Amino acid sequence: MTILAAGTVDLIQSGGNPLFFFYEDLADVCARCSDVLQLVAFVLMFAGLLLQVYKGIIGGDLSGMFRQILVTGIILAMMPFYTEWMLSAQQALGSDLLTSLEVDPLSVLENFGTSFADAPMDTDSAPDIILGIFDPLAWAQWAMQIIGLYLMVGISIIMYVLFWLGFQVQIIAIYLGSAAAPIFLGMLVFEQTKDTAVKYHIGLLSVCFWPLGWGLGMLFAEAMLTSGIPQAAAVAAFILGPLMAEPTTASIVTIGAVIIMLLIIITWLFVTLFAAPKIVSKAITTGAQIGMGLISAGASTAAGIASGGIQAASGAAMMAGGAALSATGAGAAVGAPMMAAGAGSMGGGIGSATKAATGSGD
Repeated sequence: MTILAAGTVDLIQSGGNPLFFFYEDLADVCARCSDVLQLVAFVLMFAGLLLQVYKGIIGGDLSGMFRQILVTGIILAMMPFYTEWMLSAQQALGSDLLTSLEVDPLSVLENFGTSFADAPMDTDSAPDIILGIFDPLAWAQWAMQIIGLYLMVGISIIMYVLFWLGFQVQIIAIYLGSAAAPIFLGMLVFEQTKDTAVKYHIGLLSVCFWPLGWGLGMLFAEAMLTSGIPQAAAVAAFILGPLMAEPTTASIVTIGAVIIMLLIIITWLFVTLFAAPKIVSKAITTGAQIGMGLISAGASTAAGIASGGIQAASGAAMMAGGAALSATGAGAAVGAPMMAAGAGSMGGGIGSATKAATGSGD
């Protein structure tokens, strides 16, 4: 029997989702797997009932047997609807909630992509060449503005695709997790395995909250997109007030501030995409703080990127020094080891940045 919750059908079919037929087949396969595993759950529940009957006969207390019958009846009643309820929870606790809060990641990225795509048409024309005088800084500012706007268009498109794929991964995880759920439902009847079963069901429920983590991360990204980039130059002018008196320095600082803000936004979007689901799941299962988890993940990623950049620069300098010594002939014996050490430093820097980006939030 194929089970597709109504809200999930809307999400899967949105935008003519080409994976809709895949989900139909996946739901059918998972339903058949769940039917087979239900037999295992029935065996576990029957064994648990026999154990309680035996304890009641030996101990003369039948309260445990009646409690076991009640728990078994509840599990049998909910087992056929488990997958449908989980998919409905995914829709209610994720997509519907974010839509009500107006922080849906897909809608936010789509709106920003559209606004940034229209923005270059509204910008001032290229600086004029007055009396044959070419102002490179004015042209650089204009070029950076155009490049930055189109860069944000590209980022919005890429992140939209990645977040869309994230929603698909979430639905697949719920389907696969629900297919194996009957075993853990049967484990609820034993005291020795009850804690494991409860953790499994809470963990599967925490997957339904992934969009909430994405939405909370997008709140900060939205603030940076709407006010961070326009105010980047003003913040830089406030911090570096005396340097802004000279026009050339002011132009360089303004361009640098915009570039830094763009890098921060890109980094935060990737942190939100990859770290937010893990942080939210950890919050549901252990009670960890979501806000501090996101901030910690962002700081760890930024530190990893900075550390990787420093090590890479150090490695490049050592490679250059080794090459220079090798070229003179006098330092040929030490040139090659220094170049190898430099390459190792660059590799270590890149590895630390990758680890910080993917392993933050632990």
